[in-house]
Amino acid sequence: MKRLLQFCSAWVRSICIYLCLGALATTGFAQAGGSTVEQILLDGPSRYSDSQISLASGLKYGQAVDDSSLSKAADRLAQTGAFSEVSYQYRTLDGKLTVTFHVVDQTKTMFCTFDNFVWFTPEEIERAIRAEAPLYDGHVPLNGSMPEDVKSALEHLLAQRHVVASVTYLPAAKSPSEPPTEFRYSANGDLPVVTSVEFAGGPLDPALFNLAKQGLVGRPFSMAYSRLVAEKDLDSIYRNHAYLKAHFSDPKVTFTEGSSQGDPGSVKLVFTVTPGIEYKWHGAGWSGNSAYAASDLDGFLGMEERTPAALDRILAGMDSVAEAYGKKGYIAAKIVPTQSFNDAAGQVRYSFDVSEGKQFRMGTLTVSGYDSATADRIRKAWRLKSGDIYDSSYPKAFGRMDLRDALAANEAGTTTGHISVATTPNVDALTVDVLVSLSTK
Repeated sequence: MKRLLQFCSAWVRSICIYLCLGALATTGFAQAGGSTVEQILLDGPSRYSDSQISLASGLKYGQAVDDSSLSKAADRLAQTGAFSEVSYQYRTLDGKLTVTFHVVDQTKTMFCTFDNFVWFTPEEIERAIRAEAPLYDGHVPLNGSMPEDVKSALEHLLAQRHVVASVTYLPAAKSPSEPPTEFRYSANGDLPVVTSVEFAGGPLDPALFNLAKQGLVGRPFSMAYSRLVAEKDLDSIYRNHAYLKAHFSDPKVTFTEGSSQGDPGSVKLVFTVTPGIEYKWHGAGWSGNSAYAASDLDGFLGMEERTPAALDRILAGMDSVAEAYGKKGYIAAKIVPTQSFNDAAGQVRYSFDVSEGKQFRMGTLTVSGYDSATADRIRKAWRLKSGDIYDSSYPKAFGRMDLRDALAANEAGTTTGHISVATTPNVDALTVDVLVSLSTK
């Protein structure tokens, strides 16, 4: 009982191991004088098999065991972090022992990805990890020893290949706005660099991808970085040519050994695109708009029927719509698009849900850093008066024209320093305050 209390204290609110069949535990081993393991079983539903539990526990068939041995085996299972609860019971017959483990699988796990282990196939990585972490199934728990066990297995695999590199792992997400869903394992050291990048599977001129290619060549290979380039750059190039469903798969990776000792080797990448259909524009629908008629918004959007539905043009048109709303004081207006595809006709229609928000007016104008005469000229040059409907495009235009003219009349000479025009919305008063400042720092 003392052993149990110590264990529970160490694993409070996490995992407790209960010594079941207490009377049998007290007398069975004493009578057997050291029983040998005949069976290792798993009781209840689990994603792990009997053999995985057996390997992870450290028990071996034919091994002489006592109560301490079983307790340590249960400890090993618990320390992996794969279970939220572990308990066991056993029975002996003629010196042969059957131990049954009852486990509750840990539900909070992370998928494992291997970013740059170009020396090995996925199957080789899988075998190496399972040999040292029998409970590994592509996922590992957030806590416990398994994440470190995977790291150790990878480092041993690298050493077998005589690759001088360490291994790190970090939680990673598919996008910055999402929570982490994976542990990304990476090798760190003198790594193979990308020396060749090719593009296949699509109608566009490969020269369009030269800038993205330059960002890959000469860098140590990373699948995560290559995937980011595909999603942010390569896919966008196709979508900016109206292939709105285009998607590049992860690149095919070909590793070439170095020609001499100390040469880490090189990597060739081949990206293949599934371009899909080149879509034509088939109009827009508007909802939620009152400050502008739908025909006005169509004009700001600037898309024409049956022209290529290039994503960059559509996004630029949406910016023009937002700018038009800003000119009427709707500085918080939001435009949410929804695409409707007609693949048979090769057309796409957009529906835009507009949330105009509140209309803002001009608040106070403050001028800072100038002499009083220049500050007066700046205030006079500012055309929006307090209470006027605020025009969000005006501060930029003011900085280009009116402010320049006001400063040109400075009798003291050329004004030097950093000039800024900063705006501060007041959401309670529905006003926008403006600060024109000169900083010499």
